[in-house]
Amino acid sequence: YFDVVFDPSEYEYIYVLKGGPGTGKSSLMKRISTSFFDKNLDVEEIYCSSDPYSLDGVIISKEDKKIAILDGTAPHERDAKFPCAKDEIINLADGLNKAWIKAKAEDISDLSGEKAKAYKSAYNYLALAGRASEIVDKSYNDHFDVFGAKIKAENILSKFTESTSQRETLRLFSSFSRYGKLRLEDISELYSKVIKVDGDDESVGIFLTLLCSLLRSKKCSFINLPCALDPSMTEALILPDFDLVIMQGDNGEIDANEFFAITPLEHERIKTALRIRDDALKESIRWFAIASDLHFRLEEIYSQAMDFKNNDRICEELITKIANILEINI
Repeated sequence: YFDVVFDPSEYEYIYVLKGGPGTGKSSLMKRISTSFFDKNLDVEEIYCSSDPYSLDGVIISKEDKKIAILDGTAPHERDAKFPCAKDEIINLADGLNKAWIKAKAEDISDLSGEKAKAYKSAYNYLALAGRASEIVDKSYNDHFDVFGAKIKAENILSKFTESTSQRETLRLFSSFSRYGKLRLEDISELYSKVIKVDGDDESVGIFLTLLCSLLRSKKCSFINLPCALDPSMTEALILPDFDLVIMQGDNGEIDANEFFAITPLEHERIKTALRIRDDALKESIRWFAIASDLHFRLEEIYSQAMDFKNNDRICEELITKIANILEINI
């Protein structure tokens, strides 16, 4: 969803950061984020899915104006799409000691190659887990009382569909990496109204996906948070106009399991598929950890060659440019 979140048509301007691992892209974005958050502007941080302690982007808003700073390196490589008109490249690699990097060229090449292989292994096991999940999803969908669930969903949404705008926004609040499945802090704390849906992960996901489809058909304004492991499934929904979040939770107002009549034989089929999926996910986590460790070793090489004073200068210049575009005093 990187290109969806950072669609140039949505922004006044986009700054695309370039530079190898360890050149300070995430740290730069964190400093800029903190600077504008302290000025009481709306700031949205987009976390890296493979390293949730790192940032892939920052969105700064004032009323109807938005500015984005993003990491334009692989795996979401990006160049300026409308150079100087809507976006521009900021190259942090200008602060690198080129002679140092050339001396480490063989190490960088070897580590990069091994990292790519490790990521490929991780995603191969994710694909295996995905095939097992398809068996589970089919079993649930084959025994889904769509009519009953739709009546319940319509009843819920009847109070929350008179939206002032018609817009679907995509965001993620979970990821899958070396840490397994990880969520950002509970989004329910950010909204005054919370509707919780209880039940198995699959039954809750299918019910929330139905809710998402209904919101889309009613042309409501909402934020769709797809599941990181299965983007076809909705993990949570936010209706900003009503300060409401609908998400999975224990002792919820809705029990999604009541819409599924799973037979004993289907339970056996599901149990086997879940065991295979869990084993594949564990192996995927192991390879993500290996890839991540190799990436950190690359970061060490590049960070030793960096003049971070150059980043300090770039940071101050960007803060000034963003403030001018948003017409605020700094």
